[in-house]
Amino acid sequence: MIVDLITARKNILYHYSPFSFFPKADVDKIFKSSIVNDIEKNLNDENVKRVIIYIDGHKHIFVIKFLQWDTEYFDMPTYKLLYVLYAHKDYNVLKEASRLFVADFFKETGKYCFSEIPSEDIFTIQALNESGFKLVENRLTYYLDLKNYSHDRFGVREATFEDIPNLKRVAREMRNDYDRFHAETIFDLYKADEFLATYIEESVKGFSDYTMVPSEVGVPTDAFLTANYLRDDWDNIGVKFSKMVLSSVSAETCKGWYLKLISEMAYHLKSIGAEYAFMHPATTNRAVIHTYEKLGCKYGKCVHVLTYTS
Repeated sequence: MIVDLITARKNILYHYSPFSFFPKADVDKIFKSSIVNDIEKNLNDENVKRVIIYIDGHKHIFVIKFLQWDTEYFDMPTYKLLYVLYAHKDYNVLKEASRLFVADFFKETGKYCFSEIPSEDIFTIQALNESGFKLVENRLTYYLDLKNYSHDRFGVREATFEDIPNLKRVAREMRNDYDRFHAETIFDLYKADEFLATYIEESVKGFSDYTMVPSEVGVPTDAFLTANYLRDDWDNIGVKFSKMVLSSVSAETCKGWYLKLISEMAYHLKSIGAEYAFMHPATTNRAVIHTYEKLGCKYGKCVHVLTYTS
């Protein structure tokens, strides 16, 4: 049964939860709500496929999801490997299962697949690496306690539809060479830039719960920060968390505004009832990490992004 495969590696699979880093979290509650329930929900999704492979009597389930929007945008069948489920500790068996999965699933050329795997699942990372997956990005999670947060205040406002053309320009110009879309060699740089421009446009239109921009005299709206409240998860995980998602700040016209936006978003999320905020900087973005630490954020976890192209 799939439940047996899930519970067999509970201590590792727990770290796939976006909330696993919180030191005072209820492990059992988070594991059930964001891992067990997520796997069961995905297995009932028509876009999710299970590739089952037996090696020496050991069952492996590769849970992989077809991403319609990404496929249409990049004009390439795009998938996300969500989980690799198994109940043994034999690395050679896992490596052979991964090799067979790659050989079976990527028989057709033109497929693109990525996976976000926590550092704790080191065997799965190594097995996928030896099967042809490559590392393209390393991401951290930092989190901020909002309950007693205090900092200088700055002038900000919610972005409007009229801001979209300018925010798209900023997103294009402030390229991060180390995110998955720019580090991945198969993506055209123009297309990757345009992806982020499209992302901020959709964020303002409602994809995000809140998009913040500067609102001070003499300061252009050449910076933004988006957030998702995640209220639907609060009762399930027992902690009131919200997420700061996408940001971009012009180094020429809005210098210093990254810290200001993060700080003001902390106040905003606190105002809607969140107790903690978290964010996902790349390990290469030292300036951003320094800003988080300056504001009192703490390190939570690390995730590795692997990709495969056939």
